Amino acid sequence: MPVNLTPSNTDPRPFKVAAVQAEPAWLDLDAGIAKIVNIIHEAGRRGARLVGFPELFIPGYPWTMMCNSFVDCQDILLRYAANALAVHSPQMERVCAAAREAGVWVVLGFAERAGAGMFMSQVIISSDGAIANHRRKVKVTHYEKTIFSDGEGNTIHNVVQTPFGRLGALNCWEHLQPALKIHFYAQTPQLFVGGWPPAFTPGINGAPFSVSAPCFSACSRAVAMEGGCIGVVCSQVVSERSAEVMRIAEFPWFEGAIPGGGFAAVYGPDGALLGSAKEAGVEEIVVVEVALDMVGKAKMMYDVMGTDSRHDLMHLVANGSGYNVVEYEK
Repeated sequence: MPVNLTPSNTDPRPFKVAAVQAEPAWLDLDAGIAKIVNIIHEAGRRGARLVGFPELFIPGYPWTMMCNSFVDCQDILLRYAANALAVHSPQMERVCAAAREAGVWVVLGFAERAGAGMFMSQVIISSDGAIANHRRKVKVTHYEKTIFSDGEGNTIHNVVQTPFGRLGALNCWEHLQPALKIHFYAQTPQLFVGGWPPAFTPGINGAPFSVSAPCFSACSRAVAMEGGCIGVVCSQVVSERSAEVMRIAEFPWFEGAIPGGGFAAVYGPDGALLGSAKEAGVEEIVVVEVALDMVGKAKMMYDVMGTDSRHDLMHLVANGSGYNVVEYEK
C-alpha cells in the first residue's frame, strides 16, 4: 500500500509542532545545514514532534531574480546554484541524522540540485532519520522559472503517515492551485507544513497584496480550513546585511520593510490562530501544542472531501506518475 494511503491516526493526545521563522545562511550550503541542525535540536528540546522550515531555506529565497535583470544578478545566481542541496548528499545525511538524534519529524524546503538543473523541493524526514517523502514544487512561479524547473507528476503525492497523524507539505503558491489542493485534501492530511519565502508589507511603492505577508498567511489559513487540517506556516527573515548581499535592498517594494519578512504561525483546522511569531524581523521558533481531535471537531462542521462534497457531479483526474527523459525500447 502506498505510504500516502495508510489509515488516519485518531490519537487525541496533544503534541507540539514547531514553525520556523529564521534567516537562511544566504548562499552558503554548509552554514545553512549547520543552522538547520541547530534548529532541529532546539525544537526537539522544546518538546516538538514536528519542525517545519520555509521554502528554499537552503540557500535562501532568491528575490534577487525579481529585483534585478538576469545580467545584473547572474553572478549571484551562479553562487546560488553552487550552494543548492542534493537529496543524496552528505549534507542531507546530516539533516537526517539531526532528526534522528532529536527524535523529531522534519519538513525542509530547499533548492534541490539534480544534475545541471534545480527544483524547489521539500523533504519529509521521519524521526528515525529516513526520508519519507521527497517532492518538487509542481509549478514554479513567475521569475522563479529563471533557474528552477517544474516538478514531475509523482510530486503531487505529498502526504505521509506519522505516529502523530497524517502529515503533508505545500510550497508557496501551491496553496492557490485548486486542482492540486483537491488532490492534497483527498490524501486526508491532518496537519501540513506550508513553506513560504520572506514577505513584506503590502502596498509599499505599488507592491501587490499577492506577494505580501498577509496574503501568504491567508492562503495557508484557507488551506487549513478547507482541508480541516492543522497548518504549520514557516517563513524566512531578511536582515539589512543580507538584503545588500542578495541585491534586494534598493527594490522599491521592500523600502522600509527590512529587517523583516517573517510571519510564522500555526493555524487550527477551523482557521483559528493558535500561535505566531512576535516580530517580522526577528528569528523565532513558534512552538504550539495541538491535538488531532481538533481535526475531528472541525470536520463535524465542514468536510470538503466528505459530507460537504459532490464527487458525483465533479471529480479530478490526475497524472501522478513520474517520467523518464530517456526510455529504452524492450
